[in-house]
Amino acid sequence: MTQNNTKNSNSNQLMIKEAIRKIALGRSLDRVNMSPGGTSGIGTARMIHGYVAKIHNDENDDEFEEYGGTIDVGEFPDETASTEPIIHKGVLLSGLKDNSGGFLIIPTLFSDVTIISDAATKYSYALNFSHADFIRLNAHTEVLIGVTETEELNLEDNDSPDYNELEKTGNEAYTKYTNTSAVTTVKNKQGKESEVEYTPEQLRHKVDKSETIQTSEKHTVMVGGTKVTIMDNKITIGADDATEPLVLGNELAQLMLEFLTECSKIMTPTLMGTMPAVNAPNFASLTSKIQKFLSKTAYTK
Repeated sequence: MTQNNTKNSNSNQLMIKEAIRKIALGRSLDRVNMSPGGTSGIGTARMIHGYVAKIHNDENDDEFEEYGGTIDVGEFPDETASTEPIIHKGVLLSGLKDNSGGFLIIPTLFSDVTIISDAATKYSYALNFSHADFIRLNAHTEVLIGVTETEELNLEDNDSPDYNELEKTGNEAYTKYTNTSAVTTVKNKQGKESEVEYTPEQLRHKVDKSETIQTSEKHTVMVGGTKVTIMDNKITIGADDATEPLVLGNELAQLMLEFLTECSKIMTPTLMGTMPAVNAPNFASLTSKIQKFLSKTAYTK
């Protein structure tokens, strides 16, 4: 009798243990049972689909000291056999809890999220999100982000080129970041290209034959062989080595008015006495035209 009671007790314990296991793992139980085990904890990981229940970014929150820099994830009901909501606390967003560098995505509260939980280490890591509030990609050497268009894949021809073998159409846009510069380039299949380059020393825009370069000392605009350069207390038009100074329009207009007025007073001695110049009436009409050569949109000082 005692032996049968012992067997029944062990059987009951196994049933209770299996029931708890099913509740904890939910639909992931089948995946865990099918996973190979015995090496590096393989088979202990569980993939979980849920939602962002909390973002631990408030330093005044009581949980910040323990969970700061992580998120809480609630499981979707169809992912677990539990009747109570299951919340995974302290899910890591990057390799470090303080999220101080590297690749980081901070999701939007209540957005969908997929995490992986390692039963061996008890750590959970976020894999992807449906919506994000913040994305950071910080590398030591170089980051290249871009889009390159290729010819369409022929799904009906088994001998057609694979995706990595498709011909480029010529349409592409990309930005290359290094620790000293950022260069954005946009090209099209017609051979047109524009480029913007940022460095600590200068900012450069280039579109075909047009180019603009800005430094702390000057701002230069070039179109073909024509150049306009702006510097402190100096502007050159045409070329950097231009030496001919521009005139002041109002000063020139006043000078022309005075000159024509004096010309209109010219008197010529003749046999009949002193007479005004034959073309004296023309000076008055010229005077009325002075204001017409002054620009309405361009000014200098």
